[in-house]
Amino acid sequence: MADAASSGTPQAGGVQSLERALDILEVLGRSEGELGISEIGLSVGLANGTVHRLLSTLTRRGYARQVSDSRKYTLGPRAITLSSSSRERLGPLARPFLQELMEVSRESANLAALDRNSVVYIEQVPAPRMVRMFTEPGNRVPPHASGTGKVLLAFQPPETVEAVLNRSGLASFTPHTITDMDRLLEELGRIREQGYATDAEEIEEGVGCVAAPVFGAGGRVVAAISVSGPAGRLDGERLEGIVPEIKRIAADLSRSLGGQQ
Repeated sequence: MADAASSGTPQAGGVQSLERALDILEVLGRSEGELGISEIGLSVGLANGTVHRLLSTLTRRGYARQVSDSRKYTLGPRAITLSSSSRERLGPLARPFLQELMEVSRESANLAALDRNSVVYIEQVPAPRMVRMFTEPGNRVPPHASGTGKVLLAFQPPETVEAVLNRSGLASFTPHTITDMDRLLEELGRIREQGYATDAEEIEEGVGCVAAPVFGAGGRVVAAISVSGPAGRLDGERLEGIVPEIKRIAADLSRSLGGQQ
């Protein structure tokens, strides 16, 4: 495969190399497994020799890692550390949007992200009510049984969804938990079409949730925002009123991160 024509100036060539290296990191970041040079080359549109040269630099700096006894690569420790740090920094950036979401819904507003085979909560603005849902930042829940998890899965590539669910499983938590793979995949398709997900007592009886995706640069889903509360307060007309608000606020947060829905 031939590379695109290179610019004649060293500065332009350096920018092009940086863009190519970032493309490779994005491909590695989206993959749930290890990738070979040819697979990466096909994904980014580069010749194998160019990919190998860039991977050598990324590996030397710790942003990529060659898997022992193979010619495949995955993200390196420095890239993973940056990713974790970015998640932590996302909380303060999202807090004004969560505050607005809490005010319009009068329920606890949350920010969460997919981390390997679980959903980790990053930030919460609790509702000013006697009866409310409280989720400690750092808490984890299974993706198939939560509104945040389902909306995060719905906008992932199919191979990522398969890898995550194969690791996490489809355990039952309540009579409402979706434990059938075909039914779950059908649900994820509906979520993609409508732009939001609900959790109707699927992880805990008496608890409801509605969630919307947050997109970053490149159109990738980086997080989800959600409203959680007693199931009786998150159904019917009240749910219908919250859905457009959470989608609007998620879109506003996405734009602030350089993404769009």
